[in-house]
Amino acid sequence: MASAPRVALVTGANKGIGFAIVQQLCRQFPGDVVLTARDEARGRAAVQQLQAEGLSPRFHQLDIDDLQSIQVLRDFLRKEYGGLDVLVNNAAIVFKPADPTPLHIQAEVTMKTNFFGTRAVCTELLPLMKAQGEPHQGPKLWCFWHDLPLPLCPIYRLRPLSLLSLTSLTAVSPPGQVPLCLRTLTHSS
Repeated sequence: MASAPRVALVTGANKGIGFAIVQQLCRQFPGDVVLTARDEARGRAAVQQLQAEGLSPRFHQLDIDDLQSIQVLRDFLRKEYGGLDVLVNNAAIVFKPADPTPLHIQAEVTMKTNFFGTRAVCTELLPLMKAQGEPHQGPKLWCFWHDLPLPLCPIYRLRPLSLLSLTSLTAVSPPGQVPLCLRTLTHSS
C-alpha cells in the first residue's frame, strides 16, 4: 500500500509572514502545502500569485473562529492525506493603533481569535499529526508570533503569552507530539 503524500498546512497565509512561509515551504517541503485564509477570494488570489512564481500550493478556506470551518478542514486533511505532517499556526488578529474600538473590546476579540481560535485548531488538527518515521522525531507544530512595538499594539502582546501557554499544555498531551514555537521579530525603524 502506498503511503499518503506529506502535507504542510499554514493558517492565515494569504499575506504577510504566513504567505512567505507558504512560499518557502512550496520550495523546500517534500509534499503538498496548503495555504489557508478566512476570506476565500483573498486566499485564492494568494495561491494565484504563488502559481505565477511557478509554485503549487493548494488552498482551503479556514476561519479559526468558526469550529465548523476547522472541522471541514480536518475532514479534508483526513480524507486527502490521512493526516497532517506540519502545522504552522499563523492566523491572528491585530488592531491598528488608531482603531477607536475600546481597549476591553480589542482584548476580547484578540483573545477569541489568537488564543481560543488557535486552541480550537490544535484541538481538531493535532490528533491528525503523523509521526515522522524516526523514533525521536514527532510531528511538527509551529506557532508564530511577532514582536511589535508595545505602544503600537498593546493587546497583541497577549499573543506570545497565550501561545506559550497553549504550547506548554500541548507539549504534555497527546503523547509523542512535540510542538515547537518560533518567534519572529518585527523591527521598528
